[in-house]
Amino acid sequence: MEIKKITYPKPDEHYNKCFFHVQKERTEFQMGTVFLKKGTRIPEVGFTRHPSHEISIIQHGNIQMLNEDGSIKGYLKSGDVVYLEAFEAQAGNILEDTKLIYMLIKT
Repeated sequence: MEIKKITYPKPDEHYNKCFFHVQKERTEFQMGTVFLKKGTRIPEVGFTRHPSHEISIIQHGNIQMLNEDGSIKGYLKSGDVVYLEAFEAQAGNILEDTKLIYMLIKT
């Protein structure tokens, strides 16, 4: 068993802090926290697609999620839990300083 305290990256550090990254046979998962600064876009241009399913819990903040055509997909706010399919396009405008906990699951 490994126990870690939940901490978030500082504004001047990389936005992602990984707590666990486990790979066993055909399953891989990663869990950590993210800090996103108000006024930024993630990614800066285009869209991110990664080979893992993602579950994120928004601890604090507000993110305007975007569709690939640039329209608004929805808003992620404090208390929301979001699931994204593997390879689903994702991008967002950070409307408030945001902290979230994420888990990436690859099978």
